[in-house]
Amino acid sequence: MRADKIRLIFVLLILFVSVFFMVWPPVPNAKSLGQKIFGNIKLGLDIKGGSRLDYIMKGAKITPELTSQVLTVLRRRLDDANFTEAVVSAVGENGIRVEIPGISDPKKAESLIGQKAQLYFAQVLDHVTSAVKPAPKIGLNYAGAVWLRSKNATDDWYLVNKNIQVGAGTLQLSGNDVKNAVAAVNTQRGGWKIDLTFDSKGAKLFFEITQALVGKPLAIVMDNYVLSAPIVQTAIQGGRAEITGNFTYDQAQELSALIRSGNLPVSLELTEEQTLGPTLGSDVIRRSLIAGIVGVLLVMAYMLIYYFGMMGVVADLALLYNGIFVFGMLALTHGILTLPGIAGIILTIGTTVDGNVIIFERIKEEMRTGKTVRASISAGFNRSTAVILDANITTLLTAFVLYYFGTGSIKGFAVTLTIGILGTIFTSLVFSRYLIDLVAPTIKNKYAKLVEQPESIKGGRKR
Repeated sequence: MRADKIRLIFVLLILFVSVFFMVWPPVPNAKSLGQKIFGNIKLGLDIKGGSRLDYIMKGAKITPELTSQVLTVLRRRLDDANFTEAVVSAVGENGIRVEIPGISDPKKAESLIGQKAQLYFAQVLDHVTSAVKPAPKIGLNYAGAVWLRSKNATDDWYLVNKNIQVGAGTLQLSGNDVKNAVAAVNTQRGGWKIDLTFDSKGAKLFFEITQALVGKPLAIVMDNYVLSAPIVQTAIQGGRAEITGNFTYDQAQELSALIRSGNLPVSLELTEEQTLGPTLGSDVIRRSLIAGIVGVLLVMAYMLIYYFGMMGVVADLALLYNGIFVFGMLALTHGILTLPGIAGIILTIGTTVDGNVIIFERIKEEMRTGKTVRASISAGFNRSTAVILDANITTLLTAFVLYYFGTGSIKGFAVTLTIGILGTIFTSLVFSRYLIDLVAPTIKNKYAKLVEQPESIKGGRKR
């Protein structure tokens, strides 16, 4: 397959994916075209508002170290659930305040934060169907066992013991031994599942436990509910397990985020919940959007004037293409757009223009040597590729550092900057290349003519 056809396929594929996720799923009650197109992009506290939840820590002696640990766990949970713009802070001696953008229903935020997420694996000693909790069983075999209800079926009760009998002793396997948890598509039963990866200690425990329970159920318990109790078919090596159930995508994402973030060391009691309005006034937002639109139009006009002809049109189309890519990827990744995030997008407008300027100037240099238009385009892109990659990769590294060490709006800025830079690289090297090749027959090598007839330079334009 020819290179131009491969570029066209990628250009159309990226465009289709970006537009699709901008408009799908349809935004309920969207009245204007802007709401229908941009309604799937989450907006930050400064633009749209959100929810504020105040908690009091209970169940342990509150120390600065413990408060810091709670903040870290909550911060990790919110980040894993893509609420990267959320603000988590300590209030007073034992208070925690969480401000989450884009959530108008505080109950949704509370379900994510308030859970203790205590995960462990347990041996199943009995299983009954009952509308009420069964009576405890007495005997040495049932020491430490408790009846727990299934998360998916309220009438299903499991008698489980976290002290799993292995040989003459017992073993415990908990969420602290889980290295990673990710939501994945359940290809066998449909829906979503959660893939678990254990650390080295957990992998060894999991192998010994599954080896001892071959042919028997092994319960996966979280917050005193049995998530699932699959029958162990064989001893499992490699330190991997999965949690199956009737999970939706959001449920699997939330659960995996809770497991990754670890257990909360205290109980959180909700004392106040409140829906917040935008921290910035509507006038500030309106003026910022107008400034951004005017800036883009000025850049587009400048490129049309400076590169009078098809190159200017290509540069402007590349700018629009990268804009669609950025908004489409924000909708796809559920990234949250704030005012600093808008600044990141505007910054990528400059990098997109820079990429095209570098390419066009290289092409002009090649034309001045007397090469044909197509040969100049090919050589110009070859000479520009390394420069564009070097410049953008260093910016990507900066964005990575900002995302890794930053919090709140700094992460939001890093996300939009990263998406924009990736879009810049693709737009400059693939989208612009396809368009330039497409319009190559309409481009005249006027620069070679100027070199061959230097006397014409005095009375004519140098570009």
